[in-house]
Amino acid sequence: MLLAAAGPGLLTAAVLGATGSGGWPAALLVCTAAAVTAVAVTTAVVRPGRTALATERLDAADAHAALAAERLDRELRTRVDRALDVAATEPAALRTGLRAVAEVVPHAEVRLLLAVPDEPRVGWSVTLADGVLRPAEPLADSPVCRAVATGAPAAVAGSHALDACAHLAGGEEVAATCLPLRNGERLLGSVSVTTAPGEVPDDITLDTLTWIVERVGRRVHELRLRRGPSTAGPEDPVTRLPGEPALRQQLRELVRTLTPFSATVVALDGADALRLAAGDEAADRSLRLLADTVGSTLRPDDLVCRLDGHRLAAVLARCDADQATAALERCREALVLATTEDGAEPITFSAGVVESHRATSLDDIVRLADAACAAAHLQGGNRVLVAD
Repeated sequence: MLLAAAGPGLLTAAVLGATGSGGWPAALLVCTAAAVTAVAVTTAVVRPGRTALATERLDAADAHAALAAERLDRELRTRVDRALDVAATEPAALRTGLRAVAEVVPHAEVRLLLAVPDEPRVGWSVTLADGVLRPAEPLADSPVCRAVATGAPAAVAGSHALDACAHLAGGEEVAATCLPLRNGERLLGSVSVTTAPGEVPDDITLDTLTWIVERVGRRVHELRLRRGPSTAGPEDPVTRLPGEPALRQQLRELVRTLTPFSATVVALDGADALRLAAGDEAADRSLRLLADTVGSTLRPDDLVCRLDGHRLAAVLARCDADQATAALERCREALVLATTEDGAEPITFSAGVVESHRATSLDDIVRLADAACAAAHLQGGNRVLVAD
């Protein structure tokens, strides 16, 4: 190595000196020295140069690919923004978001999971198929979703993993990523992306998916802020509540926006006997007291309206049957206090509750709630029953 580093002249001289007069011919020695020098030069100079060149080319290719991916991501976000800006309804915004997610992960199954109000569980599943949102389907036992429970993305390489979401149980092994969907401070649910086992999105893809779902949530929030309360139909002169047209409009709006809810029919116990015994004015006064109590006890956004005769109806958005039942039990307690303070004869009511996913039409929702209310009367009244 020292001879090679010294240069070809010194190498030749060293070789000649070593062989003396009895050594190899001078020309052969010179050629040998030149060959050794060429190998040394190739090892010391040419090969590192080729390695550096190859590394530079690979780095350039990686940089080019990164720029191309960044450009595609910017284009996707621009298209999502444009589509959401013109989405005039919540289903349109949700459909746009799910289609964008499916475009980023084209071989995945994409679903919207709607949360049970104020709980880390999901009660309904909305699937995107051929670019169309399918009707919401109830999920048995309202399983837990980690994204809803934590408010952060949750990913697992396999659905049988210890920390997998409960809604993945029972099916084939899949990888899953759940992304929380917000409406302001409230969690509407999550967007679930399932793929083949082990195919968890990389950090860049996950960032894009998270941005899409957050952007959809902001658009849904904007649309809900713009939507005013239902004012359909004339006001009932006895109870000062809106009538049945308001109920129909509210039900249509909740179904259209894929908002889970519970509906209830509330009926004054013994109304016919009261009307016969005390007259129409006393019966109307009792019905008005019931309407005022229910309206003031339920949430401000809950719709309360009069159906006919001694029946009222209420719609509790984002409430399951247990929550709606608890709210109506508070109304029963409040009615006892109201009649005591008013000095009136005690009155009670019966109510039937139905969750939105148990009905197939608007008429079916009212029918099931009314049937549960009638069953409550048959069991003695002054109680709340949930439709089977």
